[in-house]
Amino acid sequence: MTLFVDSSAWYALNDRSDHHRTAALEKMTRISAGQVALVTSDYVLDESLTLISTLANHQTAVAFGDMLIKSTSIQLLPVTEELRQSAFDIFKKYTDKNLSFTDCTSFALMKRMKLKTAFTFDDHFRQVGFEIW
Repeated sequence: MTLFVDSSAWYALNDRSDHHRTAALEKMTRISAGQVALVTSDYVLDESLTLISTLANHQTAVAFGDMLIKSTSIQLLPVTEELRQSAFDIFKKYTDKNLSFTDCTSFALMKRMKLKTAFTFDDHFRQVGFEIW
């Protein structure tokens, strides 16, 4: 199984005060114990670093960034020009959902990779047809 990891999950794992932290840690324990591959994007890395630095602290954001960038078990994928265009098409389509552009890049990447499930606490993933794990 391959899971796309969203910034809401990365943030919950890195901020002790986040109300999703316990659930995120439990899910990460299950991921570590099973045959689960993790995928995320450079846009999600950008958003996560900003969230963690702003809402937790800079040192935690740096430690998270080091971990993700150096990881050999988490696939960090670039948002290419083609994916950006697909994301913009999604962004234009969903006028009623107030989606972030980063979310739209995640949706485009998940569609391209044929991923159905995301490790996230963001209900927008469910609203556009993905499963939340």
